[in-house]
Amino acid sequence: MLILGGGIIGLEMGTVYSTLGARLDVVEMLDGLMQGADRDLVKIWQKMNAKRFDNIMLKTKTVSARALPEGIEVTFASAEEGGTAPAPQVYDLVLQAVGRTPNGKKIAADKAGVAVTDRGFINVDIQMRTNVPHIFAIGDIVGQPMLAHKAVHEAHVAAEVIAGELQGNKELASAAFNARVIPSVAYTDPEVAWVGLTEDQAKAQGIKVKKGLFPWTASGRAIANGRDEGVTKLLFDDSPEAHGHGKILGGGMVGTHAGDMIGEVALAIEMGADAVDIGKTIHPHPTLGESIGMAAEVAHGSCTDVPPARK
Repeated sequence: MLILGGGIIGLEMGTVYSTLGARLDVVEMLDGLMQGADRDLVKIWQKMNAKRFDNIMLKTKTVSARALPEGIEVTFASAEEGGTAPAPQVYDLVLQAVGRTPNGKKIAADKAGVAVTDRGFINVDIQMRTNVPHIFAIGDIVGQPMLAHKAVHEAHVAAEVIAGELQGNKELASAAFNARVIPSVAYTDPEVAWVGLTEDQAKAQGIKVKKGLFPWTASGRAIANGRDEGVTKLLFDDSPEAHGHGKILGGGMVGTHAGDMIGEVALAIEMGADAVDIGKTIHPHPTLGESIGMAAEVAHGSCTDVPPARK
């Protein structure tokens, strides 16, 4: 089976088909799988999933696919000028997972006076209001990230604003979507979850960060589960202005049930917590969730559950 696109959806579906017995190839135009996730987490995921893949073709694009009696013949080309491309290959199945197209232009929104971008998105303000004051929009059609949990919170805002205006309730009418961060989860095996800044994003923005990395090889629960391949990683502001007490800026984890735990990191960012706040919050033992507190302790330099770093 060939997966067109090495993003979250393609890899999630690839996990399913691999579990059912399919051998996988994946082709991705960019230089890595699961773009947007922290590279440290993706490296661990890729190592754990190497057995599923025969080929991972990065910086490669698909030129054509044609049906033959023996299968689907796919031709590739390099996504970089002067690069080399893999030879054509015949597959039993091809999964197209290179993205979605917003349908703003397909629902005749413009006939109601709603402005639609060239790509098909509908722009809204922080109250989810379009350029037509009594028309609101939420979800994928208003832009990234295209996630259900974001859409639900946007819908709450829109409903509150509408109800507030109809009822003359100023408090409801002033509702706004102002989330600092929105978590993402890849429901693969193992799961990958992240929220806020990644290390690469912080570097690109010139933000100095302090990293707390807790390996699940030091987690009693992960060891007992027989799944100690994971890690939990937190990033804290380490700029001179933070004076060593920087707030959490981002975090992520790779491992079983990562998606069930990332909400705590999102809450910490929303509340402006620092490493001491998180580390001194008592987490139950033995759980995977306590790895978040321990990662904060690592960043703070007070973790007693991992061997001291070699100098």
